[in-house]
Amino acid sequence: MTRGLVFGKFMPLHRGHQLLIERALEASDTLTVAVYDSSPPGDYPAMPVELRARWITDLYPDTDEVVPLSDPRRDANDGADPKHAELYAKQLAFLGRFDRVFSGKPRYERFASLIGAEHVVVDEAREVPISGTVIREDVYASRGWLDPLVYASLIRKVAFVGAESTGKTTLAEELARRLHTIWAPEYGRELWVEQGGGASFADYLKIARTQLGREEKLRRDARRYLFCDTTPWTTLHWCLWMHGTADPRLLELADRTMSDYTWFLCADDFAWVQDGSRVMGNGHARRFQRQQLVDLEARGVPYVLLEGSLDDRVSAVLRELRERTVETVG
Repeated sequence: MTRGLVFGKFMPLHRGHQLLIERALEASDTLTVAVYDSSPPGDYPAMPVELRARWITDLYPDTDEVVPLSDPRRDANDGADPKHAELYAKQLAFLGRFDRVFSGKPRYERFASLIGAEHVVVDEAREVPISGTVIREDVYASRGWLDPLVYASLIRKVAFVGAESTGKTTLAEELARRLHTIWAPEYGRELWVEQGGGASFADYLKIARTQLGREEKLRRDARRYLFCDTTPWTTLHWCLWMHGTADPRLLELADRTMSDYTWFLCADDFAWVQDGSRVMGNGHARRFQRQQLVDLEARGVPYVLLEGSLDDRVSAVLRELRERTVETVG
């Protein structure tokens, strides 16, 4: 039985990595993929090691082991230098013996020999002429080198929540325009119009599922951010407001997707305006706003309160997104 090893940062997993893994799967009876938790400097979407490992398990379920590892040379730029081969070989000793090590570069020959394996160089002629460094410089421009699943997962969803008439849609449209990306229109409003107004209890689960499905498709064409003026959690609150209860599947969907978004609560400091579809006049909008605020606080969800003019809110969002990028990458 031939046991193979592939290793790397996979930051992000691109077509070259995929070719390497696919060749290794073809030439091995069992395959282990080691994913190193490295963070090169630069301004790029967050790629925690858990996400990178999940790309591999989702795209290659036939791999026998996917092993996240701390990188012994995390803070250095020369981890691939042959002089560090012994350090990496010792770290992998707990995984046992390998027959073949698959890589894209001849310089890993010493590493392979230290773990007693044959070194198989894949795509030495660079059939796939791309690197993680190049992709990280402009992920959007390089998205053709990424599987759609990988690219979509690098798009951060930004949620604007709050009561009716708090400027959520206007804000989503404006930020998408300024950052040269796209936003996700509200399916619930579309359904409301199609049905001539109103929504049944059963519609709310349908709305949440359809909205989420559309967001995932839109992420494949977005640039860094996808701006959303609704979420499954928002739909849950509408269902609770209108009916006093909710389908357990809607509750589960809202709970499961909370961490998928960066949250902004739009203050109700605009005058409530009837646009032909709104139902929260006579002070109801303020009570709904309070319902959402209390739930966000109870859940411990980090959020930013947006107040003031459209320009004030846009500036606050851009500032927060920049700060979160620095925190994540730094």
